[in-house]
Amino acid sequence: MTIKSILAVLLWFPMISGCTPASSPASDSVSPVTMNQADTISAMRLFEENIDAIHKRNRPRYLATYLRSPALARNGPAGLQLGYDNWSALSDTTWPDTLVATGMRVVPLAPGVVYGTYCYSVTQAGITTNGVSERVFVNTASGWKIAVTTAFGLSAGAAPQCK
Repeated sequence: MTIKSILAVLLWFPMISGCTPASSPASDSVSPVTMNQADTISAMRLFEENIDAIHKRNRPRYLATYLRSPALARNGPAGLQLGYDNWSALSDTTWPDTLVATGMRVVPLAPGVVYGTYCYSVTQAGITTNGVSERVFVNTASGWKIAVTTAFGLSAGAAPQCK
């Protein structure tokens, strides 16, 4: 799957999913996780590798989990940023004091494309924040990589999924 086709899936998925019925016999009869179990297992392994590299403050290992491409998408409160070569994580020397990741889940979107999400609690310099982070994993010629990463802090009174 090319980067352009991956991005097309990612861009169209929210629009298409909003137009489908909430429940249909086809979607109720097959669990998304069983649609492509090998992909979900591989993506979860990379997900765990990514979080473990943060815990161990291993920047080369952490960066190796990401797609080295101008199409790497990073999103958060500051908005969408694209590209690997201009990513601040390449030169940033800080790490969180603690990162607690809970509720890690992966869901296949298409062959070779898996969505993942987790809730986080991060403490850095005595300040703790909670939020939701997402990843989109893609199967590339060099193995599974993270093509999209997001992190959004939760406001007071946020949904209980992360509390």
